[in-house]
Amino acid sequence: MIRYLIKNNFKIMFRNGVNILLFVFCPIVVSAVLMSAFSSLMESYEAVPEFEVGYRFEDDGKYEDYIKYLEKAGEENGITFVQYDNGSPKKLIDEHELGGFVEFKDDTYKIYESDDAKVEGTTLEYMMSAFFNAAISGDVNDISINVKKPSFAPAISSTDYYGMIYIAYFGWCAIVCAAGLFSNEKKNKINDRLKVSNLSVAQLYIARLVPIVSVVSIGIGVASAVIALAFGVHWGNIALSAAIVFVSIVAATSFEMFLYELTGSMVATIIISFSVVWFAGFFGGSFETYMYATHPETLKLAMPLYHENRALVELSSTGSSPFVKSSLLYSGAIAVVASALTILVGSVRRLGK
Repeated sequence: MIRYLIKNNFKIMFRNGVNILLFVFCPIVVSAVLMSAFSSLMESYEAVPEFEVGYRFEDDGKYEDYIKYLEKAGEENGITFVQYDNGSPKKLIDEHELGGFVEFKDDTYKIYESDDAKVEGTTLEYMMSAFFNAAISGDVNDISINVKKPSFAPAISSTDYYGMIYIAYFGWCAIVCAAGLFSNEKKNKINDRLKVSNLSVAQLYIARLVPIVSVVSIGIGVASAVIALAFGVHWGNIALSAAIVFVSIVAATSFEMFLYELTGSMVATIIISFSVVWFAGFFGGSFETYMYATHPETLKLAMPLYHENRALVELSSTGSSPFVKSSLLYSGAIAVVASALTILVGSVRRLGK
């Protein structure tokens, strides 16, 4: 009986082909637009390269004795010191694309920073301070400065980022694909008829869950393949990425079926579901890239889409991610809890009637 019901639900869903096509075309169109719109932003996500710094002595101060050691320390840390005897520091920075400029005078020095190279300026400030603090407390020949640079995540293009992020996002909108099925059930009073059958509430739930998850997965899978072939999106570990997306689709479907069981209204279910998904996407990196987002980390971690997005992006850029496990566990927990609650609510209603 349950196999017949699953087969029948598949037929009903495929009759509503427009809803299924949405899961193919919407991710493709939205991803394509955002890939182009944010291409320059994503290109700037890279580590700061080596840079040059200009310097000048305004008089015969003591700092001339230190310059060869300063140059050596600079070379060890990717900073090349170049002497300029004439010209305005600001003008020299702009003309020669310097990361900064140092003027030595008497027993002091003054640092000029580039307006377009704030990180280089901060690095220069740290190095100058560390160098002369070391010079004061020890032998200049023994000075060794190690400017620690923060580790940067490998650069990822807007094509890869948005090509994967919106596959995950639209997977959480699974309820749209089930609209035709639920509408048909209500129109023909299928649930009332099935209540007199030997099928349990859990079996009826599975008979809905399996076709919805399958059809949504097919639509999302086709969209992923088209995006990868048309735009050159680089998925990381394909098997792991597919598992992450699939489990999230199961979680989304389970959660949205619970909302439908609770409200009994398709309109209310879509409104509540889309509001929750939009909120999760907003803080999870679906709109503003999570690398640049300033939201509190605890708020990001509370969103299942954040774990999913991080896992997919990092699998692509580095080949591994600690968020793979958390994404699978988070989505799996949502699926289990939502399924249990849906069956519980359905059982209570059946007993009540």
